[in-house]
Amino acid sequence: MIEKRSVSRVIFNICNYGFMIGLCVICIAPLWHVLMASISDPRMLMANSGILWKPAGNITFEGYKLVFRNDFILKGYVNTLFYVTTSTLLGTMLTVLAGFVLSRQTMLRTPFTIFVIFTMMFSGGLIPSYMVNRSLGLVNNMLSVIIPGVINAFYIIIMKNAFEQLSSSYEESAKLDGASSLRIMVSILMPLVKSTIAVVAMFTIVMQWNAWYPASIYLPKRRDLWPLQLIMREILVQNDVSKVLTAGDAVKKADMVGNLVKYCITIVGTLPILCAYPFAQKYFVTGVTLGGVKG
Repeated sequence: MIEKRSVSRVIFNICNYGFMIGLCVICIAPLWHVLMASISDPRMLMANSGILWKPAGNITFEGYKLVFRNDFILKGYVNTLFYVTTSTLLGTMLTVLAGFVLSRQTMLRTPFTIFVIFTMMFSGGLIPSYMVNRSLGLVNNMLSVIIPGVINAFYIIIMKNAFEQLSSSYEESAKLDGASSLRIMVSILMPLVKSTIAVVAMFTIVMQWNAWYPASIYLPKRRDLWPLQLIMREILVQNDVSKVLTAGDAVKKADMVGNLVKYCITIVGTLPILCAYPFAQKYFVTGVTLGGVKG
């Protein structure tokens, strides 16, 4: 039987779909503008005002050529991939271990949980953190970008709740078969919370990919270790394209190529993380729900 829709229902659907389409356009328009600007003619780009819905002038990839032939940018890309990969693997592993330990029914469970939650609300601050890292020899070292932020208290709580929501019968059956706690976690429980693990890994990837502040604090004298985002900040915020344009590009800089490079570098820095989202999106709702706080 076909349900007859009322006039009010039709009006609601039109308004609802119209609002969602408008919201999508608002979110996508800036990204589309940057993409179109990155392949536009530099002179026509400077003369244009407003959002670009198509490339201004003839399509050119001159900006991308300048970006990808620059060793400083390529080195930053390599550094970022290293920081992201290392932090994600190490951070996810430690988060799973910490969440599993806090989910066990032991006498130290409550004190450790309170300690982890306490660090979410209070921290020593920048100066004490810098003094500790300097005393450990981490300043001007790649480890200063990885180690201080490798684990997140909020992610530990998510993993803890995910493990707690699993039935205790899984663990009891495995113990009867002689499985150790490590074997139970790796072989039995982790496959059941893989959605939450995927969410934690994706959050870590996004956080580390966008991180630039730790490198600006701990790597002041090692520009060769800077991540891509710190290089992008220098170019976009401080308006300095001298590291991208070589001496032979002086004439091109007068032709507004410097402005074109900013758009190209934005695309180069954001496209990989945008492409990664669709592959992890299916885990988000399941993972966050599974790791949510119980009511």
